[in-house]
Amino acid sequence: MHGILELNLLGLFFIYGLSFYTMGAAIALQYRSYSSFRLAYSLSLLAAFGLFHGLSEWGNVFVPVNVPYLGEFPTWKLIALQRLLQALSHFFLLLFGTKLISDTKGKNPWWFFFPIVVLLVWLIQFARFIPLIENPDVIDWLVISESWSRYLLAFPGGLLTAYGLALQMPEVKELNNKSVRSNLWCSVAAFLMFAFFSGLVMPQSVGIMGTTISGEAFRRIVGLPVELFRTLVAVIIMYCITRMLTVFDIEKQRELEDSHHLQAVLHERERFAHDLHDDVIQAIYGIGVNLQTVSHVIKKDGVEAEKKVKMSVERLNQVIHALRSYIHELEMGGDSSDLEEMLEQLVDGFRRQYNMDIKVRILGKKPPGEQLEFKIIQWQKQIQQIVREALNNIVKHANATMAGVTLNYRLNSLLIEIADNGEGFCELETDNQSTHRGLSNMRARAELLEGTLKVEATEKSGTRVELTIPYRKVPGGVKCPK
Repeated sequence: MHGILELNLLGLFFIYGLSFYTMGAAIALQYRSYSSFRLAYSLSLLAAFGLFHGLSEWGNVFVPVNVPYLGEFPTWKLIALQRLLQALSHFFLLLFGTKLISDTKGKNPWWFFFPIVVLLVWLIQFARFIPLIENPDVIDWLVISESWSRYLLAFPGGLLTAYGLALQMPEVKELNNKSVRSNLWCSVAAFLMFAFFSGLVMPQSVGIMGTTISGEAFRRIVGLPVELFRTLVAVIIMYCITRMLTVFDIEKQRELEDSHHLQAVLHERERFAHDLHDDVIQAIYGIGVNLQTVSHVIKKDGVEAEKKVKMSVERLNQVIHALRSYIHELEMGGDSSDLEEMLEQLVDGFRRQYNMDIKVRILGKKPPGEQLEFKIIQWQKQIQQIVREALNNIVKHANATMAGVTLNYRLNSLLIEIADNGEGFCELETDNQSTHRGLSNMRARAELLEGTLKVEATEKSGTRVELTIPYRKVPGGVKCPK
């Protein structure tokens, strides 16, 4: 096993670099600067770390291969460039951890000077490489420079990154997503291991670094090369970080659901505003005009004045009744856990308010509730508002004596019918703007459910509204909407 790993160190270097490069590319492609998560403000730095670190580690693979063609000293120049890229990647990791902690805990901006100062210190000692280019001592100095890069940048960078990610846990818990929380904790543990294996275990024992933990000493103690552990840590970091990026998809999905909810609320506000203007305000205005005429006829004809007062009182009672119905509608804003129960409650409210005979029928076999999948989560709310609008049109405009609501469970769809025996209307010819607005709102809700709304209405023959909503049966529990 030990011999196999020794022969395949270049393969480990390649996988190590590929893991970090993949992580950096994934972050760069899914980066959301407009996200509300604090983590998003610093992710570009983590992406830079992944890209630069992947490129620098690939130098361990491709530079030695080209030694016979380039010569010894040009090769050391390429290795020096590789060490510079490596230190720069460690700098971005340190900067990421520092910024993440600063953003979370509200620290002062001077925190950012810490990674810059550390990088400058490393660059000053690395500059000694220049006069040693043609000197055999350049080999030892490049090893020492890498060791200082790991000590000064990689080790604190791994620790601060782990701490900064751990500080994001309260914000991530609000998502109520176990997978995201698990991947966050996995990332914290992986960066702690990165701080040890890549920050404390040095490649070789050279010069003043002779007393540190070297790769040779680690191999003697553990029996395996440290490169194997570094590669495993790189793969874990790549997996956990890329999986954790799903927080942006979850955030986008919730924003879409909120926008649908807001759109429904705005539609309801428009409907209530229009209905209050047409029914309540105009009725009160008419009552005011009627009472003004009472003062002119009260002395001339007391009987006529009394009739006008009684008429005004009756109309005021109608206005009060209308306002109560609006209040009742607002109180029934929450979704019922059962569709049939919701329809029964809604119809029962109209029965009591308008003293109308409204029947509810259930047809077909009801599938298990946990096996129905609709386009959106608040599908019952949309159905409730469509049925309510249809019943409102019946009691306000149809002059009907009876109505019916039928819920029909079909194979792959729900069919809800609302019918009455009233006067009906011709949808295309009617000049009732309130009816047109109500039908427009109903169709908009049906489209939100990916359903269809059909209205059959002719004068003197009643009205029939048919709402068809497709659904899927999903075995094994509730499935989140797309």
